[in-house]
Amino acid sequence: MANEVYANNMEISCKAADGKSVACFPDVCFTPPQAPPTPPGVPIPYPNTGMAKDTTKGTRTVKITGKEVMLKDKSYFKTSTGDEAGNAPKKGVVTGKIKGKVYFIAWSMDVKFEGKNVVRHLDLMTHNHASAPGNTPPWVYTDETATVPIERCKKEVARKNKACEGLNTKAARCDHKDCTAAKKCLLVSKSQADSEAQNSQVACCDGETGHHIVEVHGFTVKGSKPRKALPQFSKYKGEDAPCICVQCPQGGPGRYEGDHGFMHAAQGKLEQAAMESAPPGQKDYAWNYGQSRAAGVRALQQTFPKSKCSKKCLEAQLDAYHKDTVGVRDKTPVRTHTPNLQDNQKALAHEMIPEVTISAW
Repeated sequence: MANEVYANNMEISCKAADGKSVACFPDVCFTPPQAPPTPPGVPIPYPNTGMAKDTTKGTRTVKITGKEVMLKDKSYFKTSTGDEAGNAPKKGVVTGKIKGKVYFIAWSMDVKFEGKNVVRHLDLMTHNHASAPGNTPPWVYTDETATVPIERCKKEVARKNKACEGLNTKAARCDHKDCTAAKKCLLVSKSQADSEAQNSQVACCDGETGHHIVEVHGFTVKGSKPRKALPQFSKYKGEDAPCICVQCPQGGPGRYEGDHGFMHAAQGKLEQAAMESAPPGQKDYAWNYGQSRAAGVRALQQTFPKSKCSKKCLEAQLDAYHKDTVGVRDKTPVRTHTPNLQDNQKALAHEMIPEVTISAW
């Protein structure tokens, strides 16, 4: 069931939830027959599944729908399924188990129950444990209420898991080009992106910052600092909105250079074009959420072509927040303003989006 209890706008995992980590692959187990040339059995990869209903050693005093809540490192799913056929004596090639425990390896950085971090929809798990490590690579946990992004991002999740396999520290992941490229397709909240926690699975690397794919100003009051949500977008919070990690040169102009400058150049040109074509009196709301989303997706794909992020995957993640949490639709007008771009960005924008002409430039 959907329990409607959230941390960082993602549903918290608990024993009462319908959440699951489905078809984690590969869970390699020794499988009969046990005969030459493979006397321990044949190593066969299986898809493994763990269910929130099997939550064990959760919270004692805090309950959701009357049942215990999953906690960082302490809690686990007591069993998993899918590898039962790997029942040669040595079983899992790493753990020596089948139907082993399932543990979370990512969690909320700032929401805690009973002094320990809670775990949520889209956090990563490893399967078929005896103890650490598990017998599988990291795999996503999803709640029933938010499966669309995962369904539409299967290739991106698999690519990231393969590229980042065995990179167990933030430093290792940040030093690996294929891993950092693959992670561009899987968006995180602004607060997660800018976290300084060295054990974070999703935080930006040094010299990077979280950039909103759909610009914050579309939902907030002009000039407000800190950003204040417009009345029609009362549920919007910039720190929870989807971001990508981009280069932000330290000690420099930040949003005008590096990947950050590329993103703002492309998004800014498309926004300026919408404002130029809008009738008088509509310049402040010259486009809608769907158009702003399309601009952000295009900017990301052109800035990071090697990441091979699909449009449907990016849109699904953006919609999961803006539609399901904030309550907008494709045709909902969002606020526009004249982009603050430097001359080098305007020239870059002309190269990135040559079919659009800006008379003011």
